[in-house]
Amino acid sequence: MDGEREGLPAGLPFYLDDYLELVNWTGRAVRDDKCGAIADDLSPILERIGVSAEAWLQLSTRFEEHFCSWVGQPGHVEEACQLAELRCARGMGACRRLFESG
Repeated sequence: MDGEREGLPAGLPFYLDDYLELVNWTGRAVRDDKCGAIADDLSPILERIGVSAEAWLQLSTRFEEHFCSWVGQPGHVEEACQLAELRCARGMGACRRLFESG
């Protein structure tokens, strides 16, 4: 088994968009009466949460570099700050850059 992954990139050996499409297809192929099924009428996950594939890659690989508190759509983070009586949350620039690009 030594060297089995030699020459392969770290992680999965295909593009993020292709992987997400595969996961989406698989979830839709699962029977509706089983956990994990994705309804045919639902949009792909990144569309539903309003995040581009590029932003998702940044979020998933460099999360700690961008955020240290709340993460999400800028308006939602601002609402959370108001409820917590905080002026702002660190990482708002990243929220705007990553979530408004979707």
